[in-house]
Amino acid sequence: MKKRFLYAAVIFSFIFCVTGCFSVFSGGTGGLIVDSESTSTPKAGIANVDVYAYTSAGDRNSDFDRWQEGTVFTPHASYYGHTTTGNNGNFTISKIVWKSGTPNFGKDADYTDIYFIFYHENYGIKKGATVIVSDSTTATVYAELTKVRKVTDLTLNLQDVATGANTNETIYVEVAVPQTTDSITDAEPKIYKADITGSGVISVSYPRWQNASDKENGIETKPDVVITYRQNADVITWQGCYNGNSASSDYSFNVNDKNETVVNKTINGKSYSVTLYGKKTKFNVPSFSGQWGIKNGVTLNLLRSTNGSSYTIDCGSVETEALTLGTNGTQKNGCFSNLGLGKYWFDYSYTDKTSKGYYRITDGNSSIDREVPTDRAAVTIQKD
Repeated sequence: MKKRFLYAAVIFSFIFCVTGCFSVFSGGTGGLIVDSESTSTPKAGIANVDVYAYTSAGDRNSDFDRWQEGTVFTPHASYYGHTTTGNNGNFTISKIVWKSGTPNFGKDADYTDIYFIFYHENYGIKKGATVIVSDSTTATVYAELTKVRKVTDLTLNLQDVATGANTNETIYVEVAVPQTTDSITDAEPKIYKADITGSGVISVSYPRWQNASDKENGIETKPDVVITYRQNADVITWQGCYNGNSASSDYSFNVNDKNETVVNKTINGKSYSVTLYGKKTKFNVPSFSGQWGIKNGVTLNLLRSTNGSSYTIDCGSVETEALTLGTNGTQKNGCFSNLGLGKYWFDYSYTDKTSKGYYRITDGNSSIDREVPTDRAAVTIQKD
């Protein structure tokens, strides 16, 4: 029994020595991250900066050295604190835990060094450090970050060449922005996507400098972006076209086999505006009405031509009838209305700003031909 007691005492003493030599503390930290190039006083804070706090300088440095330019930072250390800055650039990490075998103030209190990594896609990565005290939050961190990426607000205006105004159609747009630099030659372009009706803004980002020499001399990147736009629909009613700026004033459609229009632009600055041109492919047949002689029950057929000479495309029919005028019962014979109403047609090959509408109304014996502007909603016919 005595031997067992001595053995248990030795085991307990060993456990106490191992675990009792350390004290565990916790504390918090916080501060402000600002744009180094801000001209305001105080400097403008940076939102959405990832703040990583380490208790080990080695872990922080290992994660820092592991990061490659042009990639998203991902920590690999087993323990770290993390938060993101708010809209004004402020941040707080309320609790970081550490252990100490020799606390600075005995077992009641301690302080320790904390090592930071600050990361933001547009500002890259930067180190920092501070000291925190147990059982308190010390908001003493201040860091200035410099942008390594540039952001341009790209305004896209989808203009109809027939009207000179932005279209009411919703158009799908992709903007491919190169991400390469002299040291990162295999980076894929970043693709920005949006559905735009009339006009819209897409914010695009890209490396600010191509190399250290450009950075030193203030030569910022002017990327050549590729803009692709199309209508996402089973039936295409609007397509991209040329804008008539060539010697032949060409307004023909400018699409590939996917019904896409591709435009290359070199952009620069905080904002840039691009006009993307297109025109309608679907046209409504105007509604014809009026008087066709004085006989009722005459069948009128509406035909359409693509060239103004061969009228073969059926656009519907109506019969003439009596129309009561006013409230005294007077009638007017041979009237018709709504001939062609609800009919439409497509033109994917016309080269002017707008397609022409050639129509013929016929009763089988006689006919009337009309060339009608495509934006005309109604046409009145009078045949004696």
